[in-house]
Amino acid sequence: MKLHLGCGTKKLDGWVNIDAVSMCQPDLVHDISRHLPYEDQQADEVLAEDLLEHFDKYIRFMVFAEWVRVLRIGGKITLQVPHFPKILRRYFKLGYDNFVDFIFGENLWRSDIYIGHFGNHKWGYSKKTLQEFVRLFGIEPVSIEELGLNLRLVGIKRHHVSIEEMDDVLIHSHANQCGEGRGNVSLKYAREKIALFQKEMNKDGNWELHESRK
Repeated sequence: MKLHLGCGTKKLDGWVNIDAVSMCQPDLVHDISRHLPYEDQQADEVLAEDLLEHFDKYIRFMVFAEWVRVLRIGGKITLQVPHFPKILRRYFKLGYDNFVDFIFGENLWRSDIYIGHFGNHKWGYSKKTLQEFVRLFGIEPVSIEELGLNLRLVGIKRHHVSIEEMDDVLIHSHANQCGEGRGNVSLKYAREKIALFQKEMNKDGNWELHESRK
């Protein structure tokens, strides 16, 4: 079984094409930031193109752990993300307006389907940081190449790592370190804070409005 995550309108033969937006007409309508409807180590291959950058620096751990959970030992995962350092070097060539539009993404998929917050870019990767990130999950990078303004990494799952086994992984925050928060938090701590936020969201579907009514 091969899973094509966040497929959009790009359907691949022989793959289970998955997307949260029903108007893209995937094989399976499912939010890939949530628990995938598959058993552990059930998939032979996972493909996620232009997807990982749409999750922030905390959520991405939980999301990627779920993608890797369903991949069998020895299975292949292919990721494509924007090459952030290369994009930064193009600032003066692109001009401010084009640069900002490129960095933060596009919510209108191929000028046809509005995909809301799924279109926003929330994190950036270099060759070094992308490889370091996937290794935390038992993925061995076997190749990483530049494709235009993108990075494409192919990795093999060498061992199974649960999200709980990563509780002590530290996530750095420059903004908090220079402000009133912690410079580093554990992944366990971040997961607990995210769970609280999601609990509030689930009360009435809008956390901000819920807060404003207090």
